[in-house]
Amino acid sequence: MKRYIIRDRFVFLGALISLFFAGCNSSTQWNDLEFYNVEKLEQLTESPLDTEEDSNAFASLHKPENREMDVKVDMQFLKSGNQANERVCKLINDQLVEILLKQSSEMTVDEAVAQYIEDVKKEFHGDEVASIYYDHLTGRAEYGRENIINYRLVEDVFMGGAHPCTITTILRFNAMTGEFIALENLFPYPQQRRLQELLLEKLMKMNQARSLEDLHQKGILEMSDMFISNNFALREDSIEFYYNEYDIAPYAYGSFSICLSYDEVQELMPILQENQ
Repeated sequence: MKRYIIRDRFVFLGALISLFFAGCNSSTQWNDLEFYNVEKLEQLTESPLDTEEDSNAFASLHKPENREMDVKVDMQFLKSGNQANERVCKLINDQLVEILLKQSSEMTVDEAVAQYIEDVKKEFHGDEVASIYYDHLTGRAEYGRENIINYRLVEDVFMGGAHPCTITTILRFNAMTGEFIALENLFPYPQQRRLQELLLEKLMKMNQARSLEDLHQKGILEMSDMFISNNFALREDSIEFYYNEYDIAPYAYGSFSICLSYDEVQELMPILQENQ
């Protein structure tokens, strides 16, 4: 569903990257930023339309069941007691609203959350098969490397089908400017091939596989080639690349988290070399 396709739409000039791993010589400090929760839950039961009583005994025993919907949004947003940093908080909040909730940044955070729930309700009413819907969003901000905020949204969803799904989306922001950090900002295109090889090597090691064929025999990467996930977090000691269910293996395998230390990728990231 298109609501779950996350696209990186905020790619900035490489000249700004020098700010990402700067020290704390910035007007924006962690103690200037606060995270607050916006939480909203809505439950709905839809009864089948009343029809004329059917004299057919079989039909009377197989009347359609009630349809139930449960949608919950529990997300953190940013604020600051420092007026100078309110612009940064608003820029990050606007991007969370646009990328994760698929709403206009002209809305307030509360309005965007309410409209997201209304959009889910429309899908529920438009579906004629599933009797149970639920969609739970949980979003949390995490401190990462210097002046980096990682934001992790976990969506537990069931809208019909064989089983529910859990979808994790990770975004990264410069806490000094509020700007979104894309893969291309950190790894130039010529370096991404080697990054992909490192991820494959680490995946093989995690699964005690000596070759790509070994991975295939274990059911991993059978239906796709290895790729660099856009779901990654700039943690304090490493970069975490996150792969959701179905990304590189069947549903039964669950998700994969592959971490590469900054030492392992140092030669692939010009910004690390510049700050030595």
